[in-house]
Amino acid sequence: MRTLRFSWLVALPLLWCYDAPKIALRAVAPPEEGLVAHFSFNQCDARDVLGSASFGEFRGPVRCWCGIDGDGLLLDGETAHVIFEGPVNRYFNTSDFTISFYFKPEARSAFPLSILSKRARCDEYQMLDLMLDFNRPELTTYFHESPNKYFLGLSPEVKPAGWQHFALVREGLYAYAYINGERVRESFRCSGVDIGNEAPLSIANSPCVQTGRARRFRGLFDELRVYDRALGPEEVKALYERYPIENPMMDCVL
Repeated sequence: MRTLRFSWLVALPLLWCYDAPKIALRAVAPPEEGLVAHFSFNQCDARDVLGSASFGEFRGPVRCWCGIDGDGLLLDGETAHVIFEGPVNRYFNTSDFTISFYFKPEARSAFPLSILSKRARCDEYQMLDLMLDFNRPELTTYFHESPNKYFLGLSPEVKPAGWQHFALVREGLYAYAYINGERVRESFRCSGVDIGNEAPLSIANSPCVQTGRARRFRGLFDELRVYDRALGPEEVKALYERYPIENPMMDCVL
């Protein structure tokens, strides 16, 4: 039985291009296919449970707390953040990928809150940045190659409190955002979008925090998964249904 804990938390040349309907021909594959990194945080660390060389380094007072399954990371919204090193950083460029995680905010802010990013500077060139904006409210999803070349309209509405699952899928010229296993946003870019950069993947550490345009996320973060392929809708649904937000750990009390 987990000890109850309490916290301070409150091919052919492309001659033309158009946005035609896509026909799904892919068979549903197990969610483990193409999984290149999985950080469960259950051992109060950020090692890749697949045993790869990818790992996260805690910076500031990162703590462990009751996650969506086992332990999750508890971030204070001040200095706590995580920097990832290793092969996990190779998969964010022009190729297909899927990223999946759970988050639970515990404090509101007038500023956008940095949740997950791979961004070298607080500008609009070759970057991925996910920020929680309570003013909308939405999970603002910046997916840019340049100020004029990016995936538009990917930011899903989110709840201001409670556990939520988010997945971002890039499949060729398309990008999709999912909340709690359901596709809620779709974007198309005829020429594709290159987000490759040398910055490490990080939690609560967007470079916009340093410029004062954002703040660090305060709350819980859990079950980060990165795939080197685009998961289909059924696969994202199956991934979410492993740990639905209606069934968090019942032996944890905040």
